[in-house]
Amino acid sequence: MTFKERDFVLVEYTMRVKDTGEVIETTSEDVAKSSGIYREGEVYRPRLMIIGEGRYVKGFEEAVASSEVGEEKTIDVEPSKAFGERDPEKVRILSLRELAKLNIIPEPGKTIEIGGAIGVVKSISGGRVVVDFNHPLSGKTLVFTYKVVKKLEDPVEKIKHLIARRSRRINIEGLNVKISQDMIKVEIETPEEILLAEDLQIFKKAVAEDIFKYFPEVKQVAFIDSFFRPQ
Repeated sequence: MTFKERDFVLVEYTMRVKDTGEVIETTSEDVAKSSGIYREGEVYRPRLMIIGEGRYVKGFEEAVASSEVGEEKTIDVEPSKAFGERDPEKVRILSLRELAKLNIIPEPGKTIEIGGAIGVVKSISGGRVVVDFNHPLSGKTLVFTYKVVKKLEDPVEKIKHLIARRSRRINIEGLNVKISQDMIKVEIETPEEILLAEDLQIFKKAVAEDIFKYFPEVKQVAFIDSFFRPQ
């Protein structure tokens, strides 16, 4: 069985740089700890991939789309189907004075943003700053070790994973989602993990937009914020 566009699939994976073996991203807590990229408070679990959405690099998504549930694979993804080749023209030399006008204090290794473009400061010398606006993984072949865990069919389960992918602190098992019988209204109890987050309204809007995109019959998404008396 292969998957078609807009199918919801759960995938376990680890992404490495082929040349160095450096782990860039993983769904495994053990791998995260052993490779030094573990984040306290993050919930490590299979991630949602919606086929055709383009949220993952093209080569990885194509491989998952042609896989079977339960199948484990290791694949190489060339730069052309990952983050592209390095472009020398994206390495720019800027003046310290120019950056000062933008309230940017450059330091080697620091990430800066100019006009919507994100770059990394490579060096500073004689009032000149070399900034690389290539993606950090451009020009690199990536290795994905992955397993297709499940294809989601239940609308409630799909929505729970749409919610959870917006914050890796959310425990899916604790989510409370209700869909009306006519599929017009979705009620979501705001996850306790993010109830006091500063960007909560942005989170809610993003989740609602995801639901509207993949569930065209839904007309309303309502969030319920609940606070309980301390014991």
